Amino acid sequence: MNTIKFLPINDIRKETSNVEVYSIKDLEINHKKYQYFSDAQISLFLTKYCNANCPFCMNKFEKRCVLSKEISDSQYYRNLEFYLDFFKDIKPWITITGGEPTISSRLVPTLNLLKEKSYKIRTFSTNGSHLLDIIDGKTILQHMLENNVVNNVDLSRMAIDDEENAKLMNIKICDSNNEHLQKIASFASANSMEVRISCNLLKNGVHTLDDMLEFKRFYNQLGIHSIMFRELIPLEYDKEYSVDINNILEEIFRRPDFKLLRIMEGFYYTVRVYQYEDTIVKCYQEKENVDKEVIREFVIYPDGKLDNGFNHETLMEVK
Repeated sequence: MNTIKFLPINDIRKETSNVEVYSIKDLEINHKKYQYFSDAQISLFLTKYCNANCPFCMNKFEKRCVLSKEISDSQYYRNLEFYLDFFKDIKPWITITGGEPTISSRLVPTLNLLKEKSYKIRTFSTNGSHLLDIIDGKTILQHMLENNVVNNVDLSRMAIDDEENAKLMNIKICDSNNEHLQKIASFASANSMEVRISCNLLKNGVHTLDDMLEFKRFYNQLGIHSIMFRELIPLEYDKEYSVDINNILEEIFRRPDFKLLRIMEGFYYTVRVYQYEDTIVKCYQEKENVDKEVIREFVIYPDGKLDNGFNHETLMEVK
């Protein structure tokens, strides 16, 4: 999806991957040959349940996720270990997602298993509500730190004001508020974890460049210096909530206070890198003519099946 990221100026080249460096590789699964992107990831759904109820959540409109029936924890771990062993030679990045992963009993055992198998976690997607909960005498944040979850802990936030955010996400204020986020940011800063705010552009929320800059300034003051804004994936909610990010990109292109530094061409994205005041701004635009048969994402749903992430072909199922 098209995305705009605001990063500290000293992080101009700080990415878990370089969009310009990639290759297309071959892989055989169940005697069938596929091609995959060299920087592919495994999106790992710990659960499909969430303590928020965002009306624009893409998983509500994705039948593959909606129809996924959760298996027992023990079967889930067996399936996951099988897949991790299968991919041991190519070791895709891991993205942990849901639902809300911090409300799942599978979280800590899964983190332990990923560390045991030497997998690196690129992104941990969460609304942040339970990161300070205590499990086995430690906060979830501490478990994440000990299991090397230090890159791109994505905290979903749709508005600066706590009440407005709670309304947009249909979440309790006590579960998601700025005081809570500041505590998370303080822990992350003290332990060199990369925490960022992830905000969807919404017609009834943040929807202009000025809104984005105000949002950025507020959370910078709270100690969170990486802010990501993204447009919604076109689905059934499109007309009611979606904002065309291209209008914002055009404004950035025209404004003289956004200084273009370089343009990067990747397989999936063209990335324009700007400097705005003391901030680096990376504008990711998806390319139109991309070979959809090349797998960029392997998905493990709560039912334990391995999916190709694009047309939802089940690649493998552990019997």
